[in-house]
Amino acid sequence: MYVEIKAVRRDEWTYFQVRSFVNKHSCPLEEIHRRHRQASAVTIGEVVAPRLQQHDGRLMRPKDIITDMKTIYGIQIMYSKAHYALQYALSLSYGTHEETFQLLPSFAYILEQQNPGTITDLQCADDGKFLYFFMSLWSSIRGFRRCMRPVIAVDGTHLKGRFGGTMFVATAQDGNEQMYPIAFGYDDSENNNSWEWFLECLRGALGHIDDLVFISDRHASIEAGISKVFPYATHTICCWHFGENMKKRFHRKDVADIMDSAARSYSEIQYDRHMEELRKLHKGAYDYAIDAGPHKWSRVHCPQRRYRLMTTNVAECINSCLKFARQLPLMTLAEFIRNMLQKWFHDRHTAAQSMRHRLTDAAHGVIQKRVEKCNYMTVNAVDWNIFSVKHKEKQWTVNLARKTCTCNKFQIDFLPCSHALAAARERNLDFTSLCADYYKRETLIDAYSVPIMHVGYPSSWVVPSDIAARVVLNSKTKRQSGRPMEGRHVSSSERTTTQSCRNVDNQDIIAGGVRIRLWLMKVPGQLSPMITVASVASVTQ
Repeated sequence: MYVEIKAVRRDEWTYFQVRSFVNKHSCPLEEIHRRHRQASAVTIGEVVAPRLQQHDGRLMRPKDIITDMKTIYGIQIMYSKAHYALQYALSLSYGTHEETFQLLPSFAYILEQQNPGTITDLQCADDGKFLYFFMSLWSSIRGFRRCMRPVIAVDGTHLKGRFGGTMFVATAQDGNEQMYPIAFGYDDSENNNSWEWFLECLRGALGHIDDLVFISDRHASIEAGISKVFPYATHTICCWHFGENMKKRFHRKDVADIMDSAARSYSEIQYDRHMEELRKLHKGAYDYAIDAGPHKWSRVHCPQRRYRLMTTNVAECINSCLKFARQLPLMTLAEFIRNMLQKWFHDRHTAAQSMRHRLTDAAHGVIQKRVEKCNYMTVNAVDWNIFSVKHKEKQWTVNLARKTCTCNKFQIDFLPCSHALAAARERNLDFTSLCADYYKRETLIDAYSVPIMHVGYPSSWVVPSDIAARVVLNSKTKRQSGRPMEGRHVSSSERTTTQSCRNVDNQDIIAGGVRIRLWLMKVPGQLSPMITVASVASVTQ
């Protein structure tokens, strides 16, 4: 666009005064295109930088920039220009990747000063290249030690920034069935050395935990690291991942469903029944499950309690929450996580204080469903604490003093089963007295009672000179070229297929001495059929 403007200088170049302005378009039509130089990536980046964060919490994407430029300014731009504009806007708001690497030592220092007890670790190579960074906030460490079941889900996910890398996550689950992040780690790749380093840092932060259980996928590096760093802990595998592996290996969903039922069984009888069904249905799948080790994926054969945690879903949810933040520079990503946890701790502490029951909302819902079942049970007292509970020609023995039941739910979950609730009703006992402290409202309040403090802007940091002068260069690796994948890889068993109607008519046409056979697919809801070429052959004259 060309305009006519007249202005004069005032006060020795301090400012200009516009005398006339004629807003008249004089651009030739052939010069109006998406590469117009006035709408440069730098200009667009400066415009969108203040609103990078969307209302739903995610970061703006190139297609969002294209839409905004079209609807707000009437400018149509190319995707490549929107991409470069986004990268420039990110650098304006969050700094460049190189700058944030250099700020990591100062950030770790301020984080520990603002949140005493927080554990960080920064490792670099001899030439100053970044290797590892670990972060575990004191609020999470304290809450896990005091209030959480000793089960940790660990997982790794790829970063999508300029230098790529892998983020490691260690997550527990609170008594209200919410994810409770414990620690985060960052490395250039996922291998034996990186997982061993992350688990070493995790052990240094948590110390010794009795009856500790880890849940992960079947990544060999995780198993090797846990066996070396936590030899006293029990390593189990996610039954969902294990089932997906079975689907992919044997191309059958039914065998994975049976295996999942066996994995979640509370008693040996239930487990044996499902495994016998699996053996009759598919001997190869049965052998595959046995070779993997029932003590790793079966609840009843686990040496330690898995409680109600059978999958790594809590760790996967953390990765999902950081889906758009994983493209940020490393220090900015760490600050994003700290800010996210700060909000979670505040909101959950407030919500826990407003709960109406002595149990958490999730635990209360579980007990309420089990109470409805005990209405149909017959209870016979053996003595003051031992009861015989009958229902539909089945019988269980409950010991309220030891908090056990022959169905095994009571002693594995540390929540009373329906049989125990029926026995407790016979003695007019309070149901909450049979529940472990993990599921009580006071414990949930205590888990989120220590707030997470902010670190402020880098310009306000007061850091010792030796820490500020430490050189941290960008990592040696770089993300592969091309657009990074935003979602996770979908297994073959999760892919959906579209089926069309099988009402097919064949029709031959002859044109220019060639016979073409067409399939006319009559699809419901469409007026005209789908036409596909079945064969082409020459016609003998």
